[in-house]
Amino acid sequence: MSLLYAYKETGYTTDITILDADGDTITPDSNDKVKAIIYRTGETAKLTVTSGTPTTNGSSITIGAVQRLRLDASDLDFEAGVYTLEILFYDYSDSQELKMVSKQVFCLEDS
Repeated sequence: MSLLYAYKETGYTTDITILDADGDTITPDSNDKVKAIIYRTGETAKLTVTSGTPTTNGSSITIGAVQRLRLDASDLDFEAGVYTLEILFYDYSDSQELKMVSKQVFCLEDS
């Protein structure tokens, strides 16, 4: 688990590597999806971004050898504080299984 800092109404970009149980990199194919969710336990998610479907403000996940999560400044307009950033991998070829990639602490600061 790592700690990520972002600032309200300022764009944020980070790379995500998906590893299998042996530590080898998994490269999603065109049928797979990667999803990022920012939330607090017990509350509605503040932001959900899915590869292949950018948000109306342009936040997106680009898939490849490394997945690039880009959060648009307009999507980071929720209350400053500490959240969980959860990364999920929908593996179409593996019985269409949803897999947890990582959970990270996401700290949104006032700009």
